[in-house]
Amino acid sequence: MDSEGALQLLQQAGLGITDDPDEGRHEAVSADQYFGGPSDRWTLGAVRTEQRFLRNQQLQLRGSSCSLCGHSFPEQLLVAAHIKPRSACSEKERMDTRNVSMLACLIGCDALFELGYVVVGESGVIEAGKPGPGQVGDRIEGLVGRKCRAHDERSRGYFAWHRQAHSGKLIKQSQRTPDLPQHPSPS
Repeated sequence: MDSEGALQLLQQAGLGITDDPDEGRHEAVSADQYFGGPSDRWTLGAVRTEQRFLRNQQLQLRGSSCSLCGHSFPEQLLVAAHIKPRSACSEKERMDTRNVSMLACLIGCDALFELGYVVVGESGVIEAGKPGPGQVGDRIEGLVGRKCRAHDERSRGYFAWHRQAHSGKLIKQSQRTPDLPQHPSPS
């Protein structure tokens, strides 16, 4: 079924498609109670089919340590963090799971990296990205100068993309990662 047929089928069932998950909701009048409609809504969406594989692969490759701070954590406190955001990756880059991602802890490293407070330099050493206020700045200082455990020859291009994207020289989404390793296609 093509997308037009699927849309017609959804409309016949009284359903619709929106890019805004909060469409039709209004701000609550009182801060004491939520008046935005039902607290649960059914939704249909794309699923990142590789996400579970990605995390398990990273745990097997790197153990249960954060690639940025180096601390060991229970697996529940580690996430598979994309070095180059998934939305900016080509399908081929998304399939390069070993090199496009790393383990980052939920104790702060995942957010600091994703938001560009820390970047990984060409030699694999963590550098300060954008300045962070107060305790954020203290946490950044604690990471600067450490070697990123996920940086190697194969992931270097993804880290370069992240560094450039957070340095103010934003890369267009259509521009792809330099030095993407060429892997033989499965036969």
